[in-house]
Amino acid sequence: MTPPSLEHIAFGLGIVGFGCFAWPILQRLNGKVPAEAPGSGKSLRSPLWWAGFVLTIAAIFLQRIASQQAAGL
Repeated sequence: MTPPSLEHIAFGLGIVGFGCFAWPILQRLNGKVPAEAPGSGKSLRSPLWWAGFVLTIAAIFLQRIASQQAAGL
């Protein structure tokens, strides 16, 4: 794949990842998800949060690969 196409894929993954990552936080701020009692052991780290985290990390690595390929051209 060419570096520009890798950068576009990385950008798309970054947007989707950030959306998944931020959605539970936005739900909590809007009051749609009740807050847990302090020390309950629950947190904002839902499966959607983890999916966003992984997608964002994948986007960062893909962007680094694209920049290394562009430097080698």
